[in-house]
Amino acid sequence: MDLRRFVTFKTVVEEGSFAKAAQKLYCTQSTVTFHIQQLEQELGVQLFEKIGRRMIVTPAGKKLLPEVHELTRVLQGIKQLAQQDAELSGDLRVVVGETLLAYKMPAVLQRFRIKAPQVRIFLQSMNCYAIRDALLSDAADLGIFYRVGKDELLHMENLGEQSLALVASPLCEDFDFTQTSQHIPMSFIINEAECIFRQIFESTLRERHITLENTIELWSIESIKKCVASNLGISFLPRFTVENELRSGMLKELPFSHDPLIITALYAHHIDRTVSPAMKVFAECMHECFS
Repeated sequence: MDLRRFVTFKTVVEEGSFAKAAQKLYCTQSTVTFHIQQLEQELGVQLFEKIGRRMIVTPAGKKLLPEVHELTRVLQGIKQLAQQDAELSGDLRVVVGETLLAYKMPAVLQRFRIKAPQVRIFLQSMNCYAIRDALLSDAADLGIFYRVGKDELLHMENLGEQSLALVASPLCEDFDFTQTSQHIPMSFIINEAECIFRQIFESTLRERHITLENTIELWSIESIKKCVASNLGISFLPRFTVENELRSGMLKELPFSHDPLIITALYAHHIDRTVSPAMKVFAECMHECFS
């Protein structure tokens, strides 16, 4: 069997069409079609069916996917071992939590670019649960996110604990969120529901029987901070995202917990993934910058 056909199969599944797979593999669509047809003949099964404009993997194809992922990992590992003494090159798919991307990653990326200028980085912002899923499904090489539970299939390295802060405008009344059973007439301004620090805040409010007026969802942390500074509501964010505003007096911190609440930043990859030289250098840059 031609191993390239398995790589083509995996790429079509990831991209959702023969045309997009051809673009990613830098070949013609007819080559992709030929690879899939030959693979189906060799295996004696249909791998795809066309629904609308998308190529949907068949049940028989789905059964093969775990083994195909493992095969492509082995092939990638062999290639990387052969190139260990060569100049760092290739692609690196990195998924990052939004706050970490905005406030921690610029220094990491700048350092990595100096050490590995030939490596192409594909960077994407996701929530922590989506990052974990991307690593487990081999849709990303590396993930930088906050711990959302244990997972035996991921190799994780601790990048440090990050404290959380409840912030408000200096014009806001000094509400005490450590007191239970109260209604606070303020809006909570935060990003999506799967945000880990939002979940911590809302869970704590439920435990304390505290209610707020409403929740305003914004994706950008900078937009959230500007709305809070304009006294449109309060927010609960990693302290490193609001340090400058707290220092300048643009925001103030409200009491929320007697003991600091923290989240843990992680660097992770699938345990079966061969760690390439580029991945090693990227990890070194992260530990240097986070420390």
